[in-house]
Amino acid sequence: MAKGRVEESAGAGSYREIRYKTGWHDHTALVTIERPKQHNSYTLVTLKELISAFDAAMWDDDVQFIVLTGSGDKAFSTGGNADEYAHEYGRKPSDWWKWGEIYGRFLDAILHCGKPVLCRINGVVAGGGLEFVAASDLAVAADHARFLSPGPRVGMTSIGGLSQWLPLHIGMKRTAELVMLSQEIDAKKALEWGIVNDVVPLSALDGRVRGMIDEMLNLSPTSLHYFKVHMNWWRDLVWRPTWEHAKEFFSLNLGSVEPVEGLSAFLEKRDRRYRAIRDEIGRGMDPRYPYGPYSGRCPKCGAAHLPQSSEYCLKCGAKLTGAAP
Repeated sequence: MAKGRVEESAGAGSYREIRYKTGWHDHTALVTIERPKQHNSYTLVTLKELISAFDAAMWDDDVQFIVLTGSGDKAFSTGGNADEYAHEYGRKPSDWWKWGEIYGRFLDAILHCGKPVLCRINGVVAGGGLEFVAASDLAVAADHARFLSPGPRVGMTSIGGLSQWLPLHIGMKRTAELVMLSQEIDAKKALEWGIVNDVVPLSALDGRVRGMIDEMLNLSPTSLHYFKVHMNWWRDLVWRPTWEHAKEFFSLNLGSVEPVEGLSAFLEKRDRRYRAIRDEIGRGMDPRYPYGPYSGRCPKCGAAHLPQSSEYCLKCGAKLTGAAP
């Protein structure tokens, strides 16, 4: 395929939230998250389309390298879409494990597509976007990029790739600093710490990524493929067992006090109330059952699963007797 020739993949017209193009460079497909108005945060639809694009690249022998990026120059990806988390899975948290299974399949696609995956980091990287970088083989960032783990700010835990793989990149203490302080670092520090391979001006980003591919084009494809298999041993060792637990954690926790408060504060653009919640926990509140376990029953209408300390029935409004204080 001629250098620089770009073609839409077969069936790419059906994609709504990504773009998949072959011929971005010699033997190279470009996969772009196409949600710039929401900082390339991904939804369930985005993830399914990313999996489809990586599957297409895996089965296309002419595609031997995959470049993952975000649309525009503001964000690579800021992770999962907070509105979807709050309004879809906040209402029915038990469905989150299904979402999480799709998310895990995309990370598996990055790991096991059999081809080098390069992240072209064109702006802010947060949450799951940083986990995409941790799963990839090589990464180049524009010098205005920023990296952060906002999970603790919204009651979500960074256990979808960061807890598993970031220590392999930057060590335990730096991982704790980045995640447990929900700290933001610039591209220069990301390079110093080993999160990315290079940092260049935005205008030079495409050239640097293509330059890396040019170097690999003169190397044995089978050698690179099998080296990736060996490198993935470390990632695979920790990934699937811990991710299975992580899916259950989110499914059990997403509708509780801390994620509801964090996601609401983010969407409403207000300060988080975590200090006040900590005070309530200190006085004995369980953040998963703030009004007690769902053991109450209304003697009038028979409604079950009412919070233990409810004073009134949530179904018929009758006053309850014997509610826990």
